[in-house]
Amino acid sequence: MRIPKNRWKTIFADFDSSGLSAVEYCRLKKINLQVFYNARWKLKNSDPQPRQACRKSLSPFPDPAGSDLRFVQVFLES
Repeated sequence: MRIPKNRWKTIFADFDSSGLSAVEYCRLKKINLQVFYNARWKLKNSDPQPRQACRKSLSPFPDPAGSDLRFVQVFLES
């Protein structure tokens, strides 16, 4: 039986307030521990965070020749 996403949110809120370990909680509620962990991981990673392809910042070091040349430092995120 598949449990809907909103039901998992309720289960995890109940678990967080229970003070029990995941093993104890799952045993008490008759939930398969691996299913519990998988659902928690999926729920945590399902809301996509906006990502930038790259982030750039201007170099704090001016060109010693005094030209308008600027170096750009690029950070790639995966």
